[in-house]
Amino acid sequence: VDYKNNMRDFGTVERVFIDRGLSGKDTNRPELQKLFRAIEDGEINFLMATELSRISRSSKDFALIWDMLKDHGCAFESLRENFDTSTAAGEMVLFQMANMAQFERRQTQERVSANMNARAKRGLYNGGVVPFGYKLIDNKPGYLAVDEKHAEIVRVAFVAFLREETLSKAAIWLNENGYKREKTTRGGGRFRQDFFTAQNLHQILRNSVYIGLRPYKDQGEWKDAKAVWDAIIEKDTFERVQKMLTSNKSRKKPHTKIRHPYL
Repeated sequence: VDYKNNMRDFGTVERVFIDRGLSGKDTNRPELQKLFRAIEDGEINFLMATELSRISRSSKDFALIWDMLKDHGCAFESLRENFDTSTAAGEMVLFQMANMAQFERRQTQERVSANMNARAKRGLYNGGVVPFGYKLIDNKPGYLAVDEKHAEIVRVAFVAFLREETLSKAAIWLNENGYKREKTTRGGGRFRQDFFTAQNLHQILRNSVYIGLRPYKDQGEWKDAKAVWDAIIEKDTFERVQKMLTSNKSRKKPHTKIRHPYL
């Protein structure tokens, strides 16, 4: 296929590379990596993009890409930012446009982050994996409902830890008595372990969503807002568990030969 306009003959279109729905924030994109390999193998000597930001929205990455293009004798042109890059002035403008693309990406990140933070302060759920024991509510974004079937397992897990006093013993007891976590995640991710371990039990026991709070980060500091969903665990029970977890962590562990069995 010959791609021509009234002024120039651009030659033959050898290949088309499209990264659908992927941001230009980095170079970790399958089609972009294929493009790089094609240029390095000498299959392509002229790269055309709809706009510069589709190649990269990072000025650092674009500088490396630009050096790679020059090293392999591959010309570059953007249909939107149409200027001569063979001159020093044209190259300067090109890098200014790369800086602008990065600036736009950073501004978008800041706006999204500010919006998510504002929602968190209102106690709303911002997406991602739904905490075990809750479920999404159709047509009501940001709100969660108690999933009573799994919420009961969460309650049992808190009681088991207070009784057994250690994470490992509580996890073993839960597994031996047939208590399982939901394997398929909701709201994001793919699956989780359906059995209890000291690690995933610790994550449940430390999560303040179970007492109706919405944790969020404000200027580097973690805070809690009153959530829009109902609590599963009583506040007194949650605080007793936190105290015991902190006490266990600070307790001096005996130095034995089997404490560190790995190299």
